Amino acid sequence: MPFLKISLSHSELPEESCQRLKREGSAILAEETGKSIDFVMVALDFSNCFCFGGDSSLPTAYLEVKNVGSLAPSVTAALSGRLCELLEDELSMSARRIYLEFQESERHLWGWNGKTFA
Repeated sequence: MPFLKISLSHSELPEESCQRLKREGSAILAEETGKSIDFVMVALDFSNCFCFGGDSSLPTAYLEVKNVGSLAPSVTAALSGRLCELLEDELSMSARRIYLEFQESERHLWGWNGKTFA
């Protein structure tokens, strides 16, 4: 596992944009964490009612990255840059309107396939 949730203020996106965000987000997460893409999950969440900097009229995103194990500062910096670039390229969204949150989990606190990663 790592897991990426992309919460967007958009009500919907064209299917090709959804596919690219999931595909490229998966690749970025696998590359930067050094984990197999076979364990990467990406979720898109639409129609969030965001207000950022007092303005709710502009496109906004909140990204959550969760990982079993630690995330070094160099990894979170690279993920922040690459994921913001992905949203800028695909959605023409300013990186100034994107927050990212990184979370580390212990192996016994994350489950898959009927067991935990411990």
